[in-house]
Amino acid sequence: MALKFNSAGHCLITKQTGIELTKKLKGIKYPQKAKSYDIVEIGHNFNPEEYNTKIITFRDKNGGILQRNITKKTPNETLETKKNYIKYKDTAIFEPDSYNFLLVGGRKISSVTKKNGNFFAKTEEIQTVPKIEAAPRVTISKIESFSTGYPAVEKENQSCYEYTKGSKKGYSLKNYIKNNDAGLFKFGDFEAVFENMDDVSKDKNLPLYLYSVKEFKRIAPYIIENPKHTPPILSIKWYSKYPLTKDAGINYGFFNGQVNLNKSTLNTKEDIIQTVAHEKEHGYQRAEIQKPVEQHNEETRRYIQATKNYVKPEENYEEYRRNYKEVKAREAGTLALNEYKDSLNELRQEFPYSPDYQFGM
Repeated sequence: MALKFNSAGHCLITKQTGIELTKKLKGIKYPQKAKSYDIVEIGHNFNPEEYNTKIITFRDKNGGILQRNITKKTPNETLETKKNYIKYKDTAIFEPDSYNFLLVGGRKISSVTKKNGNFFAKTEEIQTVPKIEAAPRVTISKIESFSTGYPAVEKENQSCYEYTKGSKKGYSLKNYIKNNDAGLFKFGDFEAVFENMDDVSKDKNLPLYLYSVKEFKRIAPYIIENPKHTPPILSIKWYSKYPLTKDAGINYGFFNGQVNLNKSTLNTKEDIIQTVAHEKEHGYQRAEIQKPVEQHNEETRRYIQATKNYVKPEENYEEYRRNYKEVKAREAGTLALNEYKDSLNELRQEFPYSPDYQFGM
């Protein structure tokens, strides 16, 4: 059969849909729930033998997409992308314009791309599509990580956009995250591009909103702090220990010259934020005490006195909580959490039709 090219040099090589999965496909892993698959092959550049794209889509019994494998070939490069689709249950959210509740459906698309067999990029995208007055309002949040050629460094982009009736609003963030062999992540060069979101653009916590709790753990310790104090640069270490007392709060973390965080008990964003700010505040307090005497003020002297009177929680828990250093550290945790919640509420006002899972809750 002769291939027909369009003006851009593309052509349809083959298209087969609704093929029943009666036996395993060689060399391809696909979801157990897959019942059928489609194959589409497209040629490019008027030269389909060297420039082509092959797409295999696996579907469930209802025709919903479960997985999509995309292979793009050129003479010098092969890009292989595997996308997995997870559908969220419809979520009831409050519709501000009508004061009614609206059902919002969504899906997550996780993908990994290899270039010539080596890791190139990974993406997590969450889409929600409610209909307002019969018109779809599509909100897409996305985190993309790209290889830089160095195993320890990845470039990460974040974005959240809403499309409706031909209009678009949202933000885009770019930053480098360094991952050394110890698993530390640090923000380096940072860019932000905003559209109609001037207030939100000033928010230093913005990169945290799209992360799941698991990813939040690796990023938050390097951003969260008391909004009133900037602590010295502190190393972060995660450890694993289950609470030994009825009050798990004292087992969330501790400070001993570095910030130590318990991954076994810090399981919510709220706990992570409060604990990180709390322990970083102890780092700030230590730095204040170590200043030359001529730089001491009333606050410094109170920290020094509190250090002398410090009691371990297992010795006298109530007295430990009354210690000035602990009072100020808890205050730092509360301030950081309130700041995060306030700025998250601003973001939700910008995207009123996005459910909680859109922002990695």
